[in-house]
Amino acid sequence: MKNKRAIRKTLKNSLNLRFNIKALSPTQEQIDRSLFIDSIETMVEIQDRTEFMLTELGIDAIAYEDKYFRVIENLFRLCFNKEQLSLIQLYLYELIQDKEWNGQIELELKGQPVKVVDFKSAKQVWEVINLFK
Repeated sequence: MKNKRAIRKTLKNSLNLRFNIKALSPTQEQIDRSLFIDSIETMVEIQDRTEFMLTELGIDAIAYEDKYFRVIENLFRLCFNKEQLSLIQLYLYELIQDKEWNGQIELELKGQPVKVVDFKSAKQVWEVINLFK
C-alpha cells in the first residue's frame, strides 16, 4: 500500500493525468517458480557450507544435514515426476559439484532430436524440468 501511494504521487506530479493503479497477484506458476528457485539455491548454499566446514574446519555435518535433505527430496517427489526429479538430483549432487562442468546438458525429449541446453542456474533447471510435465 505504501508503494502504491508513492507510485501514485510520482505519476500524478509528473504526468498530471487521471489513472488507476491495480496490483496484480502472482500466478501459481510464478509462485511455484520462485519457491523452487529459492529452494534449489538454498540447497546449493547448504552443500557449499557443509563442504567448507568439512575441509576447512574439520567438522562433518553431513550426517546431520542428510535428514533435512531427505525431507526436501521427499517433498520434491510429491511435486515432480521421475524425469524431473532425476534432473534435479543430477544438478544438485553431480553437476554443480564438478568444477570443470560447462553448465550445459544434452536433453532428449520424445520425438525431438537431442539438443544442448543451459543448466547452470536454478532458473535454468526450472525451465528444463518444466519441459517434462
